[in-house]
Amino acid sequence: MPPVATSPGATSRIVTELVCGFCGLGCDDLEVQVQGRAVRPRIACPQAAALLERSDGAPPLPRVAGRETSLEEAAARAGSLLAASRSAVFSGLGADVDGLRGVFDLAMRFGASFDHAASSGLFRNLDTLQRRGWIATTLAEVRNRCDLLVVVGADPTPDFARFFERALPAASGDPQESDEAPLFTNRAHPRRVVFLGDLAGPAARAALAGHDVTHSPVPPALLADAMAGLNAFVDGRSVKTLGGAFDGALGAALAELAGALRAARYAVFTWNAGALDPAEGERIVGHAAAMVAKLNETTRAAVFPLGGRDNLIGAHQMALWRFGYPLRTLVAHGEASHAPGLYATSRAVRDADLLLHVSAFRPDAPPAFSSGPLIALAHPHTEFPREPDVFIPVGTPGIDHAGQVFRMDSVVCLPLVKLREAGLASVAQAAAAILQAGRAP
Repeated sequence: MPPVATSPGATSRIVTELVCGFCGLGCDDLEVQVQGRAVRPRIACPQAAALLERSDGAPPLPRVAGRETSLEEAAARAGSLLAASRSAVFSGLGADVDGLRGVFDLAMRFGASFDHAASSGLFRNLDTLQRRGWIATTLAEVRNRCDLLVVVGADPTPDFARFFERALPAASGDPQESDEAPLFTNRAHPRRVVFLGDLAGPAARAALAGHDVTHSPVPPALLADAMAGLNAFVDGRSVKTLGGAFDGALGAALAELAGALRAARYAVFTWNAGALDPAEGERIVGHAAAMVAKLNETTRAAVFPLGGRDNLIGAHQMALWRFGYPLRTLVAHGEASHAPGLYATSRAVRDADLLLHVSAFRPDAPPAFSSGPLIALAHPHTEFPREPDVFIPVGTPGIDHAGQVFRMDSVVCLPLVKLREAGLASVAQAAAAILQAGRAP
């Protein structure tokens, strides 16, 4: 890790037991060194370390058409642009709970459709949840009860680096005494993990050392068919109607896995919906939900969908609470209209006359847009394809200000603490300034 520049006279301090708000796992054991405005990670996964690190340099000022200005002037210009808009789109939505509340206040005041940058996987999951329902579990239940974990599709480690460490920790020393040991599974035996799809990468293998890890490689294009075959085996149906793909080694592996699922005390299917083939994702998730429903007739089983970076779940929960609909909703004239295909950012920007982009957790650029003004409430290090009409650099929750984010399993809202004083407005403060400017005579 490169050295972080610090002020010579700044006092250094170590902050421990930090909650991470970046990927959705909500790890609460991070450790950083803070000196002045500089933040240097000491204990964190690679993704969190890169996103936590800060130099001691002064942050950029707000800009209007490339000219540095005050927050008040930038907010006034943003308010006037929003007031003139007739089809605004709010994208990104990477903010803490208070920031999202402020952004939705803007949508209520000016009218806009809104979507989160990481919502594609969420909506693949929601389609199955709405159509047939499912039995889901929590991270704590996976950790304490799961004896068979089926990882469907890609190895999730690149996106959720500590998932296996958090969900299936390897007990150290005497498993009866270790704090890492599960509460309810047999502590004397390793738990089984089956990768159905991609092979486990080196980091996943290291995290799962001591567990029984097996692989059933399946190309992404055939994963939905493999899940259909496994579903048939679990249900006791013939797979002959599915073609000859299950006559060889794959069929034998799926038949064996089906038997293991029926024998397990608490089986869990997990997947990263954002990494699934968009054309087949809903089928894959649907088969997982169907198998869980069947298995619960005789044993216990559940799904644990992975996702939720940059407080995606918080945005989903906030939208449901405020408007009665999830993300990909239009708010206009005091009414809300939900259309997940029409108001997905990639589709909505085609008809937009203004784009407001929010990304406080990472320097993600806004989607391509050239049909009107661009307002960015964004990470100070964001590189823009074109200069925004208004750029308000905002602080990161858990670094520049306190906040709250939802964990990916939706059951826990986690507190983030402030690490430094950088002089950056929060998304909530920036949104409030714009709202106030829009109300001015």
